[in-house]
Amino acid sequence: MARDFISVRWVVGLTTPGAWALLAAWGLLQWEEARALAAPYDRFFCFGALGAAALLGWYYNRGRVFFVAVAAALTVWGADELAAAGDLPRLAAVFLLPLNFALLAWLQERGILSPRGLAKAAFVAAQVIAVVGLGAAKAEWLESFLRGGRESAAGSLPLAQQAAFAVAAITLLALVFRRRTKLEAGLLWGLVAMFLALRQTAGSEALYFYAGAGGVILFYAVLEHGAEAAYRDELTGLPGRRSLNEVLPQLGGSYAIAMCDVDHFKNFNDTYGHEAGDQVLRMVAAKLSQVPGGGRAFRYGGEEFTLVFADRAAKEALPLAESVRAAIATSEFVLRSPDRPKEKPQEKPQPGPKKTVTITISIGVAGPGKDRPTPEQVLDAADEALYFAKESGRNCVKLA
Repeated sequence: MARDFISVRWVVGLTTPGAWALLAAWGLLQWEEARALAAPYDRFFCFGALGAAALLGWYYNRGRVFFVAVAAALTVWGADELAAAGDLPRLAAVFLLPLNFALLAWLQERGILSPRGLAKAAFVAAQVIAVVGLGAAKAEWLESFLRGGRESAAGSLPLAQQAAFAVAAITLLALVFRRRTKLEAGLLWGLVAMFLALRQTAGSEALYFYAGAGGVILFYAVLEHGAEAAYRDELTGLPGRRSLNEVLPQLGGSYAIAMCDVDHFKNFNDTYGHEAGDQVLRMVAAKLSQVPGGGRAFRYGGEEFTLVFADRAAKEALPLAESVRAAIATSEFVLRSPDRPKEKPQEKPQPGPKKTVTITISIGVAGPGKDRPTPEQVLDAADEALYFAKESGRNCVKLA
């Protein structure tokens, strides 16, 4: 995956389908005829969507989505059912929900039935018991805190709840930019949906429509995460071979394919270990993802990578491939010490000499022709050019 901070493709992916689901819910509420037709099914839609998200999270062992969907469903249910017990339980439930979003998103994925997953389940259950218990409590100081010290205006949440949602939104936004996965983006939009839902009157159609939209967003986030895991290489973050196989048939006209291989990678692994080898692959992937000219990088397998240049002839792609080869060859790769402590020491150690190595790659470039009309044949030709580059001394680019 390209590691540029912001790209148009990434921003578009961040806004879909979350923004569209919320826009659809808003439009439904504005269209009186559609609203009247959908009103009898609002609760079915809400709890059906959140239940489906929870079930899909269970099926794919995505504990974060499962527990968030369960917490959201309980909060929406409590907005109506707990109203008879007074304001305090509902205020507490709404205050805790965004904090659950942030905490569960921040924690690493450990599944549902694992020890940590069961600990999360116990944590959510403990909150449910505590919130229900507040119905019989007379804690004016707690109610004052949850209101933010003042009454909230109609159609808005108390100040404390708004602050909780703001903290959760900032946390999730930071995770979106840091991890850059569909799951974090889905959790962020799900949080926005629940904010819009819980601003509504308990039992209202708007509450159920917005919360149901949140369920749809979470459901889709799990699906996208599964597809992302299947099509993207976990180590390097680049699209994998399955993605490449889907891109190749879409190529037409003028294009070029480059096969890249890390030089002497097996010897490097044998000398410095597989952890250092993984560092090399990540570094090479990061450089290849920045290839100019609109090229797309894929991890082909092992230490091999593929660059695809759509709408560029092989001779046009040759200098682009050469630029990325040179960028890797001139980069300083610092080896981490094998005895580096796992935890940060209390006293800062004296800096020692850094051990650096030079990493190089060989590249073969090919384009379509009479003897290779299909992308698969062009890929084979690029692979042959790669072997020629290795036989020519490595650290060079050869054209088929």
